[in-house]
Amino acid sequence: MDVRAFGSVYGQSATLPYASGCLISASGTSTNFPSCRGFYVVDGGDNNNLQVIFSDSPGRSVTLTKIKAGQVLPFSITTVSGAATTVGSVLLLY
Repeated sequence: MDVRAFGSVYGQSATLPYASGCLISASGTSTNFPSCRGFYVVDGGDNNNLQVIFSDSPGRSVTLTKIKAGQVLPFSITTVSGAATTVGSVLLLY
């Protein structure tokens, strides 16, 4: 099935363009939001952690380790939880 977006037709894949974003200050905070299609790590070092809750497993947090700044991670998440988070900020992509 093809997807029409932004005046073009895209074959169904995980690489569809992102429409918008929302910046979350992650370190030491906990933030809930509607499910995103991916996220971009704006501020982070080579060994930072990001604790998230995936869209398909509500209530179950997972800690992603060794997060680097400048990475787009194509995971659908609904929460950035501050307990084990050391990444400075994250841009949610919809």
